[in-house]
Amino acid sequence: MPASERAVAALGRLAEALPGGERREPQDRMAAAVAEAFTDRRHLLAQAGTGTGKSWAYLVPAILSGRRTVVATATKALQDQLANKDLPYLREHLDRDFEFAVLKGRSNYVCRQRIAEISGTGQLALDGLAERASPSELSALKMWAATSETGDRADLPVEPSAAAWAAVSVSAQECPGARRCPNGETCFAEAARRRAAEADVVVVNLHLLGLDVATDGAILPEHDLVVIDEAHQLEDIVSDTCGFDLSAGRFQNLVRSVRAILEDPAIVDDIESAGSLLSAVLAEHVDRRLRGPIPADLADTLALLRTRLDRVADGLRAVPDDATDDVTARKTRAVQLTGHLQVDVAAAGSVPEGSVAWVEGPSGNPRLRVAPIDVTGVLRDGLWERRPTVLTSATLPEGLAERLGIPEDDHDRIDVGSPFDYEHHGL
Repeated sequence: MPASERAVAALGRLAEALPGGERREPQDRMAAAVAEAFTDRRHLLAQAGTGTGKSWAYLVPAILSGRRTVVATATKALQDQLANKDLPYLREHLDRDFEFAVLKGRSNYVCRQRIAEISGTGQLALDGLAERASPSELSALKMWAATSETGDRADLPVEPSAAAWAAVSVSAQECPGARRCPNGETCFAEAARRRAAEADVVVVNLHLLGLDVATDGAILPEHDLVVIDEAHQLEDIVSDTCGFDLSAGRFQNLVRSVRAILEDPAIVDDIESAGSLLSAVLAEHVDRRLRGPIPADLADTLALLRTRLDRVADGLRAVPDDATDDVTARKTRAVQLTGHLQVDVAAAGSVPEGSVAWVEGPSGNPRLRVAPIDVTGVLRDGLWERRPTVLTSATLPEGLAERLGIPEDDHDRIDVGSPFDYEHHGL
C-alpha cells in the first residue's frame, strides 16, 4: 500500500477511536501530500486552515515512515500541544511503536554546576547573585533540582522569578560543554540531547532549528525529515538566530561572571563602565538603521570595548588552571562569554557584507542588532539540500518559497482549506 494511502487509513482508524471523532477531508488530503513528499524526497508547502487538524496530518505520515523527524514550532503553545496531547495520544492509538522527545535550548534547564557553586560557602555572594534572587526561592530550586528527572523549567510547579532562574541556569554562550564541566556527566541539558538522539520524533522551537541550520547541524541529533509548523515565521526567526546583538546587559553578565575570579578589580570596573557607555551611545540611535560607516561615537565605543575585553581575556589567562573545580568552571564560562563578545564587537565595528545593522529597544535598554538581509543561502545549505521538509501554517504567504530559497523544481504546494470551507460549500 502506498505511503499516502497508509497515512489516510491510519487517520481514519484514529478518528474512529476518538470519542465524537470525524473524518476530515482537508486532513486526509494534507496527510497524503505529506506522505508523498517524504517518499519522493521533495519539499512541501501545505496551507491548512483552522480546524484541519494539521498536526496529525504531518505527524502520522512522519511516524509511519520510520524515519527520525524533527518538528519545529514557533510558539510554546503549539510545542506543548504536540508534546502533551497529540504525540501521547498517537503513541497510544497509532498502530506503530515510536518514541518522542522535546529538546530545548540550554537556558531552559537547571545547570547542576551553578547549583553546586551556589551551595558552596559564600559563592552566591561572590557571584553577585544574592542581591538579585531570593535565598528562599534559590533553596527551593536546589531542592527541586535534586529530585527532578528533567531539570526543565517548564516542569517546575511554580514559575520562578527571572533573577532566580538566571542564578541556576546558563546560556549557550556561557556553557563550556559537558567535557569541560565538572558536572558534565549529570548535565540536564545533555541528558535531554541524549533522549532526543534516541527518539523517533523530536519537537523543538524554530530558534533551535535555526541555530542548527546556522551551525552546520551542531545542535540537533541526526534526522531524516523536518516539519516546520507556523512556517510563516521561519524567515524572521532564522534571520534573528543567524545574527547577533550588543547591549549593556551582555557586559553586565560578563561583569557578574568575572568579578569573583579576577584579581584586579579595575578590569571589572572598566568593562562595566564601558558597557554603560555603550548603552548611552546606542540610546542616541534608537529606531535607526545604520547605513554605511557606523557613527563615530559608536565606532569609538566599540574600539574601547575591544581594548577592555582584551584586558579581561588577559586577566582570565592569569587565573591558575589548578584552582578548585568551581573556580575553574567559572573561569571557563567567563572565557566563553568574553570570546563571544570579542567576536561580536569586532563584527559590529565592520558590519559584514549582506547584513544590516540597526538599534532597537527602549532608550533605557537599547541594543544594536546585526542580522543577514537574505537567509536563502543558510537555509539552502543547512536544510533544503539535506532533507525533505514540510512547511505548514494556516496562512502561507505567496512568494514564501522564493524568499526562503526553496528550489522551484523541488517543491510542491497545496492548500487544503479547512473543514469549515467544506461545510460552507455543502450548503
